[in-house]
Amino acid sequence: MSQDDPRSRDRSQPVPRDPRYGLEEALDGELPAEMVERMLRHTDDCPECAEEWEQVRRIKELVRRSCADRAPSELRERITVQCRTVSVTRTEADGSTVRITRTSTVRRDYPAP
Repeated sequence: MSQDDPRSRDRSQPVPRDPRYGLEEALDGELPAEMVERMLRHTDDCPECAEEWEQVRRIKELVRRSCADRAPSELRERITVQCRTVSVTRTEADGSTVRITRTSTVRRDYPAP
């Protein structure tokens, strides 16, 4: 076994973690306040972690905002009317080509948000 093999690791020593571990949980309010405060104090002295914190915070904010926005009515109407076209092209034994196209439109009613 090599020294990188997890089976050869000294079990009394803590396993090193990715420094970003818990970042999303901290931003989501899922960690104890004192742990989040300790993480924030660390970002005061660590520009790399501060940048990572800010990037994840921005991404989470963008996702939160985009999920809260209501789609324009034109887009909602296009989604409500679902069109489906299926085309099949087949070559016959005599070498001729036959193309069959079928289009169906289904209107779906979705509950208002």
